[in-house]
Amino acid sequence: MKRLDIIIPVYNERVEVVESTVAAVKRAFMSVEGVTIIVVDDGSDREYDLASLKTEEGIVFVQHEVNRGYGAALKTGILKGCAPWIGITDADGTYPVEKLAVLAKDMDECDMVVGIRTGKVREIPWSRRFPKELLNRFASYLAGMRIRDLNSGLRVFSRDLSYYLWGLFPSRYSFTSTMTMGALMGGFRVREVPIDYYRRAGESSIRPIRDTVRFFTTALRLGLLFSPMRVFGPTAAFLFALGVGKGFIRDYFSVGYIGNLAVTLLVGALQVLMLGLLGELIVHSRSLKRRDPPA
Repeated sequence: MKRLDIIIPVYNERVEVVESTVAAVKRAFMSVEGVTIIVVDDGSDREYDLASLKTEEGIVFVQHEVNRGYGAALKTGILKGCAPWIGITDADGTYPVEKLAVLAKDMDECDMVVGIRTGKVREIPWSRRFPKELLNRFASYLAGMRIRDLNSGLRVFSRDLSYYLWGLFPSRYSFTSTMTMGALMGGFRVREVPIDYYRRAGESSIRPIRDTVRFFTTALRLGLLFSPMRVFGPTAAFLFALGVGKGFIRDYFSVGYIGNLAVTLLVGALQVLMLGLLGELIVHSRSLKRRDPPA
């Protein structure tokens, strides 16, 4: 197995759960050399203390002075390590962290292996299931391929992939969504492995409405970046249909000429279509090159 950095971001999770997560990772890779566990405390409350992990052998501990977000914590962990492969997991007890060893077995054949939450145990709150499914379908349309779990927090990926997408990574929860869509739409090799998903220990810091809107915005932004015609094409078709309906069906047969609004809609459709085609030219002219490590 190649060298591997495993990053565990922490923000006010229960100390005993964080410690058990780290212990489970250690057990999973007990007989493997070259595995480094990087714990990033993302500005937890002052009374929050992970003293046992700060001095534990084999653990690299990093601490943010203030809370900077899930994505920022992962980026700090990535820069702190140097292994060619990186694994991530949450510290809230939701993911079967021992599965990281299973995901890591496919490293030579893929650029990223994602643990998708489709196993027998799926403790996803009902209030989040419909928005999650809607988001997966929206992202699948933009990517042009099926995405069954856009934002799973258990995955292994190459350092090259993280550098390729570095400038796109947000500081908050859309980090994993960005990585999934960016890898698929960028032509990288991605494999999915079903995993269980358990009930979270403690309260979640995700705000359902705000963060769901953010996930959709991120997916749309990535769609515009990697496959603009999937956004501009339907928009142009919609404007064209409105223009035809207004101009030829209503105006022409009613008053004998095409009104200004219909003309505006048709011209707008043409402009949107041309923007999409221009975007496609830019995308196809952009070469996939290995990014140097961010400064």
